[in-house]
Amino acid sequence: MYKKTIRKDMLKIRNAFSEQEITQKSTVMWENLMQTDVYQKADIIFTYVSAHKEAKTTPFFDKIWHDSKKIAVPIIEENRNMDFVYLNDIAELTESKWGIAEPKRENSTIILPTKNSLFVVPALAIDKKGNRIGYGRGYYDTYFSKVNCGFKMGFLFSAQQLEEIEILQNTDVALDGIVTEKAVTILS
Repeated sequence: MYKKTIRKDMLKIRNAFSEQEITQKSTVMWENLMQTDVYQKADIIFTYVSAHKEAKTTPFFDKIWHDSKKIAVPIIEENRNMDFVYLNDIAELTESKWGIAEPKRENSTIILPTKNSLFVVPALAIDKKGNRIGYGRGYYDTYFSKVNCGFKMGFLFSAQQLEEIEILQNTDVALDGIVTEKAVTILS
């Protein structure tokens, strides 16, 4: 299956979930993740800011801060450049021109991951080997090709998990684990 077809199919599956289902599944996903050693040992949680019908992240930021962890969220630019910046309060988020909430770059401090950092990575599909299909713009693959530090966990609903994804580009970066509402799978 080609990536374009997988994206279309996975968006259709994900968009069929009600808001209540998304909230319930997201809550279980975070409960699953927060029980892992990877989360417990993490110093900084690098996470996306959920939008549309993605697995929710922002409702769980207060718990992450309560666990004495820092949060870093992405700021993206048109040229596939993405930086992560500290987020200290939800109020720092404003809608970008792409319709995604992010802090203002001029008020932000760019942060690089440490060996104990945990990435919560959005995905439209992930296979059992950690191969990921995102939204097709390559931001995460480009970022991970430059920054090889931290543990990368794919975060998606179990209905979006596939047996195998044929990777066609050598720029695709496999993940270290997968979180769904059914389980956490550590791959490396």
